[in-house]
Amino acid sequence: MKKYILLSMIVLSGLSLQSCNSWLDVTPPSQIREEDQFKTVEGFQQALIGCYLGMTDDQLYGRTLSWSTIELMGGQFVTLQPSTSNDYYISVYNYNSSNAIKHINGIWTKSYNVIANVNNALKFIEINKGILDGINYNLIKGELLAIRAFIHFDLMRLYGYGNLSVRTDINTKSAIPYVSNLSKEMTSQLSYQQTLNLIIKDLNDALTLLEIDPVTKIHPASYYNEVNIDGFYNNRQQRFNYYAATLLLSRVYLWEGSSQSITMAQQLASKVIAEAETKGLVSWANSTSVTDDIIMKSEHLMSLNIQNLVTKSSDYFKTQIVAASDIKAQYVSADNLTSIYEAETIGNTDFRFSKQFIQNTNVINGKNSYTPMKYFGTPTTQITKNYVPLLRLPEAYYIAAECKLKTTPQDVAGALTLLNAVRAKRGITTEITSSDPQVVMNEIIKEYRKEYYCEGMMFYLYKRLGIETIPGYNLPANDAIYLLPYPSVELQMGRKQ
Repeated sequence: MKKYILLSMIVLSGLSLQSCNSWLDVTPPSQIREEDQFKTVEGFQQALIGCYLGMTDDQLYGRTLSWSTIELMGGQFVTLQPSTSNDYYISVYNYNSSNAIKHINGIWTKSYNVIANVNNALKFIEINKGILDGINYNLIKGELLAIRAFIHFDLMRLYGYGNLSVRTDINTKSAIPYVSNLSKEMTSQLSYQQTLNLIIKDLNDALTLLEIDPVTKIHPASYYNEVNIDGFYNNRQQRFNYYAATLLLSRVYLWEGSSQSITMAQQLASKVIAEAETKGLVSWANSTSVTDDIIMKSEHLMSLNIQNLVTKSSDYFKTQIVAASDIKAQYVSADNLTSIYEAETIGNTDFRFSKQFIQNTNVINGKNSYTPMKYFGTPTTQITKNYVPLLRLPEAYYIAAECKLKTTPQDVAGALTLLNAVRAKRGITTEITSSDPQVVMNEIIKEYRKEYYCEGMMFYLYKRLGIETIPGYNLPANDAIYLLPYPSVELQMGRKQ
């Protein structure tokens, strides 16, 4: 791969993390000599936070890969009005249009820029290891490795093939380049299995380092007093803590899909279920708390703080939609939404339907429709926490339930117990009782749709499972839809997709 142009390191103003927003209070980017940047503990902390800030870019998890473009690809909203916007072309899977290409290439470039910054920090954390005490070394390096794995994995999910468990060529077919060091030399592509192994290794290494994470409660709070004077290790839900990395690794194993990986995915998801809540990292939202916590932050294993999220999302989530101007509007038809949430039967008590959507004034076609409220709250109070979740507690239950259906012998009853537990937390009083594994699997997919509106989950789920029709759009789905094209410059350099 061509040599990366490193992003300027970002200097934090005072590096105080006492409040959940403070690590976003930054000075403008400035050029800092590398040898000066990494001479202090604070320099390493700044570099780490700079990587998270890179992830908040609009072309990454600040918009494209969370609540907008990736959701359109997953059929979550009414098809956009025809326009010249990047999102319109991508939403109809016209990936070769010039506007779509620019957007798709931007995802690739921004992702590898963050990876380059991660690798730069990882290089110096070994060169200057003596500067860091054991706690800072373990936690900073562990988080950096988790970020690197997370972004590479999403690049694989976007630009690579899905449904890997039924493919016979994952040991020979080339995957996205896994860049683990800074070099002028082009990074060789490896097979899908080799690339997944690198992701898994990074996450296992991260988990070993993060065992002393404050969230594991292995050590008393006083153990961290000296290194946490400025509050740098507070608010662990906003960073790759131990349990966020655990769930991510479970997600990776499930994507790989072999019987051995399914076993590992279930074990890891079960660990999150057993410990993340009891250790105090997360707690379940309820019909009362969601009024003020619309994004259900209490359940976040890991989220990003996106500045000015209401402003960023205002062109996309509206309560009045006008055909002439609202070409970006993302909303759901009333018929589709009531069907998804089964609102006329079991879903009439589901607070995800009653509390997280608002009926809008849709004058485009005269039909009723709804706008999700996760990122702008109610129109009168503009409630927002500026959080975009990347990993949430319910996913651990869904993964564990699916794995129970894929093990031998199948444990349908165990899968139902997990699935019904989440449904009960959402206010659904009717339990699923079917003994048919396929029926239960279909219910898991339905629960993902209900749970993860605006969180970028469904496109990946359909791709992983090889779903042949994108629900919502009712379009046939195949590799032409599921694979974003590599940037042309990468292909010209000899990349294989």
